[in-house]
Amino acid sequence: MTTEPGGLLAVGSSAPVCEPGAGLSIVRYDATGALSLRGVRPLDHPSYTASDPVRGVLHAVLERDAGRVVSFRFHPRTGLRTPRAVATSGGALPCHLSVHPSGSHVFAAHYGDGVLSVFRTAADGTIAVTEPVQTVRHPGPAPLDGRLTPAHAHMAAPSPDGRFVLCTTLGTDRVHVYGFDPLTGRLTEHRSVPLPPGRGPRHLVFHPSGRYVHVVNELSSTLTVCTWDASTGHLEPVAELSTRPDPSAPGANYPAAVRISADGRFLYTSNRGDDTIAVHAVHDHGASLALLTTVASGGSWPRDLALSPDQRLLFCANQRSDALAAFHRDPSSGHLTPAGQPLSLTAPTSVLPIGGASGAGWDRPAG
Repeated sequence: MTTEPGGLLAVGSSAPVCEPGAGLSIVRYDATGALSLRGVRPLDHPSYTASDPVRGVLHAVLERDAGRVVSFRFHPRTGLRTPRAVATSGGALPCHLSVHPSGSHVFAAHYGDGVLSVFRTAADGTIAVTEPVQTVRHPGPAPLDGRLTPAHAHMAAPSPDGRFVLCTTLGTDRVHVYGFDPLTGRLTEHRSVPLPPGRGPRHLVFHPSGRYVHVVNELSSTLTVCTWDASTGHLEPVAELSTRPDPSAPGANYPAAVRISADGRFLYTSNRGDDTIAVHAVHDHGASLALLTTVASGGSWPRDLALSPDQRLLFCANQRSDALAAFHRDPSSGHLTPAGQPLSLTAPTSVLPIGGASGAGWDRPAG
């Protein structure tokens, strides 16, 4: 595999727009893992991003009590252009969003009130509506006083074929499976899958084999391996293992991001608290995992991870130490080694490759 000369990263932030350096950052990286800041688009709490690379669109959530979703056009060499659309997100504290494989719709999960919302996109890929075409609210368990607590929807992930959408609800220890109709943009609940109490499912990835889903659990420092039947949308938990070398180690730890290599051989999970990246070997087409090692994350509170398109670099957004770190990745062994000094950014919470080798003028107005 040839090494790409580098590319661009979109880096989200949990900081309010009034803080110095807050906003959506565009970062350039080269083949050595060296990082350089190209510019910052001032935005309020742009905590997570997703892209439609075919149509050159980047979407970001603004994680506020009254959430927003913003769409940008971008060029793979020059970066972001003028925002094309802003929509209300339909819930409180949107923390994740994703794009349907066809690019026709965008899904947003809300930590604050457990809402999953759906947006229709226009022909150019940007959000076509000012509010969601559908919102689904996940109620939480009823405490002693009878009030419902939020479910804390943490991720909305379409299946690779686009027929289903999976939503993790941290507060209720469930993964909800919805059927999705791209013609109407409507979700229909298909199955609600419980995990053992106290797991707190946060993020998930589909194995490239199409037969397994791996769920990272924030409250138990574990990964749950689930079988996945793409024809029926049946999800079934079958195994669980730790993201820490010693599951009984003292100190609080809250895993956040989970990523899988393109060849399906290695899984990477960020540990907030231990401040490490766990490297798991993946066996039997996704059926089993084995912890190989943990590597220091290059900062404090690693919130998100991303692999470069050529799979030779891994990036880690360390939220509390204001640092974006890069690692060389060995495709044969899966191991990570630091690649130079981390880049100083304000409260980075997400990192996403958005293009190839960059040129100048990422913030030019749209032409």
